[in-house]
Amino acid sequence: MASPASLRIPIHFDPAFDPKRTEFLSRMVEKWGKFEGVLTGANERHRYGYIGLNDRRMMPILRPGSIVLVDVSMRRIEETDWTSEYDRPMYFVEIRGGYRCGWFHQAGARLVMQPHPLSRCLPESWLIPDEAEVVGRVIGIVTRFNEPYSIPLPRSPEERGYSSKKDL
Repeated sequence: MASPASLRIPIHFDPAFDPKRTEFLSRMVEKWGKFEGVLTGANERHRYGYIGLNDRRMMPILRPGSIVLVDVSMRRIEETDWTSEYDRPMYFVEIRGGYRCGWFHQAGARLVMQPHPLSRCLPESWLIPDEAEVVGRVIGIVTRFNEPYSIPLPRSPEERGYSSKKDL
C-alpha cells in the first residue's frame, strides 16, 4: 500500500457560498488546508465540486452535501459502454446560473442531464456552448450515509408498519 498523498481541504468559504446549491467548490473556498488522505495529491487536473443540500437529482448514488473530485482534463462527454449505474460516468457541468453534477449525454448541440430514476427529478437540457460547459468528469466522491435528510423516518412503530414487540 502506498503512503497517503496530501489532500487539500476547505477551511474557510467565500461569504457568498450557499450550502443549498450545487457549486464549483474550488471557486467558493477562500482558504485551503492540508489533510493526509488518498483522494488526490497536488495534481492541477483535479478540482472539487459540492452537491447542494437541495440537489437531489442523483439520489441515492450522489447524496446532497457530497463533495466530488473532478478531473478537469476530461471535458468531453464520452459515450462508453457501462454495465451498471455505478459504472456510468458522471460529469460536473456549469450552466447559466449554477452547476449540475450527474449523468449526461450529448445529442448534437444539446447537452442532456439524466437524473437518477429514484430521484423523481425530470431530465434537463441545455445548448452547448451557449448555455452549458462541461467542467470535467467526476472521478471520486466523498459522502455521508444515512443522513436525516436522506431517509424519511416514520414517527411511531405503528407508522413504520412493524414493532419490536412480539404479538402474544
